[in-house]
Amino acid sequence: MKSWKRCLRYTCMITCCFLLAGCWSSSPIEERNLEAGIALDAEPQKTETSVRETRQQHPKYQIRRTVQFVLPEEGSSSGSPSQGNKFYNEEELGDSIMEMTRESYLSNQSPAGFHLKTIIISSELLQKVPLQELLDFYLADNDIRLSILLLTSTGTASDVFKEMSSGKTPAFMLKDLFDNRSHTNRLVKPVTLAKVIGPLKSRSSFVLPNVIRIRDGITLFGAGVIRGNTQKYAGYLSKMDVEGLQWITGDLTGGIVKGTDSRSQRDFVYEIKSAKSNIQAHVNKNDISFHVKISSVGRLSESFVSDANKMKDQTLHEEADAVQDKIKELAQQTVSKMKKMRVEVAHMGQALRIQHPDMWEQVKDHWDQVFATVPVTFEVKVDIEDFGASTMTTN
Repeated sequence: MKSWKRCLRYTCMITCCFLLAGCWSSSPIEERNLEAGIALDAEPQKTETSVRETRQQHPKYQIRRTVQFVLPEEGSSSGSPSQGNKFYNEEELGDSIMEMTRESYLSNQSPAGFHLKTIIISSELLQKVPLQELLDFYLADNDIRLSILLLTSTGTASDVFKEMSSGKTPAFMLKDLFDNRSHTNRLVKPVTLAKVIGPLKSRSSFVLPNVIRIRDGITLFGAGVIRGNTQKYAGYLSKMDVEGLQWITGDLTGGIVKGTDSRSQRDFVYEIKSAKSNIQAHVNKNDISFHVKISSVGRLSESFVSDANKMKDQTLHEEADAVQDKIKELAQQTVSKMKKMRVEVAHMGQALRIQHPDMWEQVKDHWDQVFATVPVTFEVKVDIEDFGASTMTTN
């Protein structure tokens, strides 16, 4: 009995030694190049390319891949971090993402993709190459996490990764910009690699956030539309289009609506506290139509009305009607834009699939074209329940 206990004790001690030994396959972080962001742009065809000297045939286009690497912070003798550059960018030219990744080993330390945060693709490149082809490598690589943010750029995608006056790393800063969705209704939801798998497989149209370079910084500006059947760039939604889209889908978490008082023609600002949307699909024989009910509760945050008391019910009702008209106008504008582009990205097809599955089976393969002929009506209800802490007007 004692010998059995002694053997068990020795076995536990030996096992603990192995567990405490650490990771024997690890490598110092200074010897790894940590990828933070990747930008993909279209490059005009060239007859000769030094990087591809052995190729006899060239594609009609080439992909210019810009990788942003973060530099590990090194402490000074006093223990404080150094104030040098926090990142650097490296470019590769080719027609295969996998090939360019492998060639980066020739001039660089081994790149590590498990810290990759963002992938930005220019609209010009997406007009030439389907999104599925551009993402195939990243969706299949075990080192790449599906939580990576995916964005488009109507400008040059690599410009987003240029050094900014703030000194921040652009690939990391992009994720922080989406935190502002609680303050504005002109930002679409962030889209990760995981979220595009379903639309790509089902060949459904969807939107991606659009980022552009401004002066010495970057900003999220509108959205790019990916057409389902081709998986290519279908067009651009402006900030106003995005605002209307989010009212239709009910994806708002905050923001404002500026209205005009019908009597004084002075402006006021309605701040959104909550917003809901209910898309109702109607089928009459072979005819499809949609009725969207939008409701919102908010407060009157700013009023330039000089001849009316903000506390009067009549004034609040008139201003609520003005906000309702503005929301309906934005939603109708977005629907018109989608029909013109012949894409549907407002989840109406999803509502039809759930509420009328038999009809959806008939139209799902060409839904974007069908939607262009479908009537859409709106019903908007706004409740102003608060007019701020002060009742003082501009009188």
